[in-house]
Amino acid sequence: MQIMPLDEPLGAIIDGVDLRDTPNKALIAEIKQCIHRYQVVIFKRQAFNADQQLSFTKALGPVRKRKLPENYVIPASSYDTPGIAYVSNIRDENGIPTGVIPDGEMWFHHDTCYTDEPDKFTMLCAITVPRYSGNTMWCNMYDALDSMPASLRQKIQGKRALNVYDYATIEKPNLQKLDQLEKAWQPAIITHPTTGRKALFVNRLMTCQIEGMSLDESSVILEQVFDHAEKKQFIYEHHWTAGDFIVWDNLSVTHARTHFKLGHDRRLRRSKVSGEKLN
Repeated sequence: MQIMPLDEPLGAIIDGVDLRDTPNKALIAEIKQCIHRYQVVIFKRQAFNADQQLSFTKALGPVRKRKLPENYVIPASSYDTPGIAYVSNIRDENGIPTGVIPDGEMWFHHDTCYTDEPDKFTMLCAITVPRYSGNTMWCNMYDALDSMPASLRQKIQGKRALNVYDYATIEKPNLQKLDQLEKAWQPAIITHPTTGRKALFVNRLMTCQIEGMSLDESSVILEQVFDHAEKKQFIYEHHWTAGDFIVWDNLSVTHARTHFKLGHDRRLRRSKVSGEKLN
């Protein structure tokens, strides 16, 4: 296994590993170390199927199996394999997307931060991707916190933040229907359970309120935090190629998707490792 750190705020390429054969325990331990050190790891030219991806995911930890609201209608093909989901804008003969969160830009977020135990790792395998758009960006939340002005950090230090998600939209949730949405309070600054480092754990898409503050007061402070965290100096943007397989540490990075036009086919296969309650 060869590790090539990117000349970016985070990330590394791992070469010399064919994930069609699940790595042994020693190699899995090395891969985990890389994920925690570099936060985002990229495997190029992978040609494995859903079952093989799921086998690799299981080797990293307990697989997160999606539990969706009862009233949420999903494309039938999105979850053919338990533990696997397809993120796709490709339509079937009736014009229905064959995957979840199909279209357009998506703001920075931590996966499942609106649950009591956010995901530990998220991974995507690129099957079909647009040539020039639909990129994924990751933001280094260790560095964002470390460089935050002390006066701003003090406003969120020791506070919890409310994270809310509405499955029906890729925009900020409508808080007027808060009682109908999935939500959880998380520390605004977490201690990473593996690395022990402090990381910022709020995000533009899902974080709505700071503990002990009104929505209006929270909004002002959170906008300052988001604007700081999303500076280019903390971000790596990946231009996908079919066969790319990327694993990231969901607790130390946020991720976002750039805009792409309808008709520019995009299909990625996603799996996740379950996490734990954060402190």
